[in-house]
Amino acid sequence: MFKTLSRDETQKQPAMPGTGPGGLAPLNAAIMKARVTITLKSGVLDPQGRAIQNALGGLGFAGIEGVRQGKIIELDLADGTPETTIDAMCRQLLANTVIENYAIEIL
Repeated sequence: MFKTLSRDETQKQPAMPGTGPGGLAPLNAAIMKARVTITLKSGVLDPQGRAIQNALGGLGFAGIEGVRQGKIIELDLADGTPETTIDAMCRQLLANTVIENYAIEIL
């Protein structure tokens, strides 16, 4: 059975060590940004890309030879977060490495 927490109860939840209210980074903490670009591997069919291609053609845009759809995830991280940690995030959650490639860019 689930218990519904009131606003006051949720604000009293303990934060992770080294974080501010609600588990967020302290306001004065240095932040680094990373961008993860995720795309389908070249041999994987892309039905969403095909749908975009067809829709563009239907709107009168000519010369569309192909469309591949992907996603971009921007992360706000604690300053100094190693790229190996970001890589682990990608492998374990952000990308399906069976069918997707990813690229990490530190901003």
